[in-house]
Amino acid sequence: MHGWLNIYKPLGISSAKIVAIIKRALRGSKVGHCGTLDVEAEGVLPLAIGEATKLVRVLVDAKKTYVFTIKFGAKTDTADASGQVIATTTNFPNKDQCVDVCNKFIGSITQVPPKFSALKIGGVRAYTLARQNSQFEILPRTIQIYALKCLAVNEQENSASYLAQCSKGTYIRTLAEDIALSLQSLGFVIELRRTQVGQFFIDNSLNVEEFIELSPLVLQDFLETKMLKTEAVLDDIPVLEATLEQVKQIKFGIKCIFEYGYDLELCWVRHRNILVAIGSLNNNCFKSSRVFNLN
Repeated sequence: MHGWLNIYKPLGISSAKIVAIIKRALRGSKVGHCGTLDVEAEGVLPLAIGEATKLVRVLVDAKKTYVFTIKFGAKTDTADASGQVIATTTNFPNKDQCVDVCNKFIGSITQVPPKFSALKIGGVRAYTLARQNSQFEILPRTIQIYALKCLAVNEQENSASYLAQCSKGTYIRTLAEDIALSLQSLGFVIELRRTQVGQFFIDNSLNVEEFIELSPLVLQDFLETKMLKTEAVLDDIPVLEATLEQVKQIKFGIKCIFEYGYDLELCWVRHRNILVAIGSLNNNCFKSSRVFNLN
């Protein structure tokens, strides 16, 4: 079985548990995800099955959209509601300030990922080190915020909700803290929902609660009916139509020529509507980075 599952991860269940359930149902098929979600977060969790796992990197690089709510007035050690309060303030932003601050974060910005994150430090997850009270440093990274919009402000609750469209590597909890600091306040995330990853949207996602109680055999049949094609993540990437001879050349690593007109940093090749490979085109010569076996 090969393809994609557009899963909706609810609150309270880990991404790892979802992957384990699906692996068990698909009897050892490769299953890859494109960015985990914290147990305290919910939303879109695209899963690659079989040959589709070769395209995980393409989706990891795709834009992501989040909706999140910041509670102002305190800072927690995890930057969300699951942590312990480590600092407080009585300085709360008003509605206009919450709206106007968005412009400061559009574009290329630098952020330091939270210590309670899945980043590996010397081969160990940062959250593991943080729970052990180990001393370690996480270096800042540059990320892109393509859009940031204030959706609502509740001055009685000292909270504000935002929509952010961002690049890979963005930590919304850190973004929330930085927004609060920019407003001369402190804040942490109390709600977090990922609504989009590339071509996968929350509106047509499959909620885990619909199948979590199914037996592995029944679940396998159910998931097969929900599977999207492997090439579903390649809709906005140029495609080259190959002859049978060109397919043979690509699969045997022989120089393959396409008359295209200009170079392509990333493209894919298909034959009779079946994905053959992804790669690049330079001087009409196709160089594959991944070859697929979908026949």
